[in-house]
Amino acid sequence: MSDKEMFTQPLGWNTFKGEYISYWNYIMAASMVLTLPALAIYAFFNRYFIQSVTFTGGK
Repeated sequence: MSDKEMFTQPLGWNTFKGEYISYWNYIMAASMVLTLPALAIYAFFNRYFIQSVTFTGGK
């Protein structure tokens, strides 16, 4: 984990924190940019998620 290119998202966000100062605006911007694709995929495939849940409950 010493290679910065192999960091996970939380470890990457931690690089914006220093000993005396934290760049919260960069942390929030990075979290929004990395969260939006997951939300977009869920919004696009929402009806398929709902259909799969309703089909598993019936006999």
